[in-house]
Amino acid sequence: MGRAGSGRGGGRASSGGRSAGRVSGGHSVGRSGGGSRAGRGSFGGGSYGGSFSRGIGRGPAMPPPPRRGPAVPPPPVWGGPGMPPPTGRGYRRRYSYHGGGCLATAIVMVFAFVFILIIFQSVAASAGRLSDYGNSYSEKQQTSTIVREKLKTGNAYINDCVVDELGWFDNASKAGGKLKVFWDETGVQPYVILREYDPELTSNAEKEQWAADYYDEHFDTENIFLFVYFAEEDTDNDVGYMAYANGYETSSIMDSEAIEIFWNNIDKYWYTDLSTDEVFLFAFNDTATAIMHTPTTGKDILKWVLIVLVVAIVCVFIVYLIKEKNRRAKEKAAEDERILNTPIHDIADDHLEDKYL
Repeated sequence: MGRAGSGRGGGRASSGGRSAGRVSGGHSVGRSGGGSRAGRGSFGGGSYGGSFSRGIGRGPAMPPPPRRGPAVPPPPVWGGPGMPPPTGRGYRRRYSYHGGGCLATAIVMVFAFVFILIIFQSVAASAGRLSDYGNSYSEKQQTSTIVREKLKTGNAYINDCVVDELGWFDNASKAGGKLKVFWDETGVQPYVILREYDPELTSNAEKEQWAADYYDEHFDTENIFLFVYFAEEDTDNDVGYMAYANGYETSSIMDSEAIEIFWNNIDKYWYTDLSTDEVFLFAFNDTATAIMHTPTTGKDILKWVLIVLVVAIVCVFIVYLIKEKNRRAKEKAAEDERILNTPIHDIADDHLEDKYL
């Protein structure tokens, strides 16, 4: 069937055009397999996963591990409960500091985190490259390589942005309202037309021209992305041609890479069990997510690694200074306490004049 969500899969081809300086182009969804209208596909979404997760592969419950005997308290240490610290001549309390260990641990953790990120990114990229060979349609450029800024035109959102001459949408007005998510992310106004079969439009170029002319005749703003689906004579069995027309401001967001991502999302959802409303909602939303968020690069990772490393070093240094200050304060207090508690004749025997001169 030709309708969106009809349960078939296929490849795609694309073409492009230009009218009076306005950017436009076209797209054809491949024709293969069998299926039905939107929401009537042969593959369900929840029965398999539910049956698989209920009890399959579960063995008998394992008994809890045996309880351990009563914990034996550790022997008291000097200065701990039950054993006062030794006193007397020449005693000096010793303190240890492990600031170097904290710094080494922080550095190791940072580099381990970076290593995991690099490995994960490499595996994800390899998986993406392999998936290109296993799919019947192209999924290239599903991640954006261009940094885009949201359009700020000051134009209000157009809620009535779905024109359905085929009766495929369950609720065209409600669907138009939901497409506002795309506008919120990009600043681009989506506008969808499902046009009935027109025998006068005999070529793809004429259909692209019709979309560009429609834009010029019906819109006075330049932030609209117009999508037009041209139905075939056998509307319910043959997939029609798809064309788009960009406003001049829209082209900074919906460039060639973004258009390619959009067509791939249309292909991904067209032959599914989704309704027509959901097909366009998901295609537009996925496109907005992809084109407005650039992937993390090696330079980005390195930048954040350096920032984290500097912060870790500064934090360890501050902790070191605080502990060193506390250590010296405790040593001074212990020395003062020793002097105060030592008899005068013992102090005289220490030959302090030889010790400090």
